[in-house]
Amino acid sequence: MHDKEGYKFFCFSNVFPAYDLKKGDIRTLVVSSPSAGFVSHLRDALRPVDGVKLGCMRFQIDYARELDVKLPDAPFTIITGTPIVMRIPREMYRAQGVEPKGQYEYVYWRSDHPIDLIMSQLEANLAKKYAQYFGLAAAPGHPESGSRHLLPVGLFQKFKFKKQISTRVLMKGSDHVVIGTVWEFEFGRDANRDMVRFALDAGLGERNSLGFGFLNVR
Repeated sequence: MHDKEGYKFFCFSNVFPAYDLKKGDIRTLVVSSPSAGFVSHLRDALRPVDGVKLGCMRFQIDYARELDVKLPDAPFTIITGTPIVMRIPREMYRAQGVEPKGQYEYVYWRSDHPIDLIMSQLEANLAKKYAQYFGLAAAPGHPESGSRHLLPVGLFQKFKFKKQISTRVLMKGSDHVVIGTVWEFEFGRDANRDMVRFALDAGLGERNSLGFGFLNVR
């Protein structure tokens, strides 16, 4: 699943707490997915494992268990536990009279770029993920999906930018600079709860399998 092309329907948190590690410290890692079968398989596969290597560190697994996170009554807030990474086609910037730096066809959204670009791209990305996972002919809310508007326009109506993070990741043997941003999203009583739950399980970003786009709810 990690190596397949296209969307990967899982994401994971940072190892937390995040302060300096010492031998014998206890840490937690959360993996989420809309596939209950995948989560159960991962849980069962981890139970007999003596140790897992993450980078240059080795961890012993004390326990692995499933969590069933329930959305609270509205209004509620979702916080990005890891940065959201979102690439936007250059022509979308040009349509707003903006010429971003660089020569690439897609540009990582940054805090000095128009905010409506990342919001519209987040909705489009989530709709495509949802459609692909459930085998829909067209993305929910797309005109080709007829009357089935599962992703209302303006899903992200209330949001707060928190911070921008730049990091280097190894992809296909090369070092790449990746730009991500941290957000809070507030949802009211009219929120599409099925879509919000799917976002929690599958992540919002494009780099879920690298640990970007993980969400927490409060």
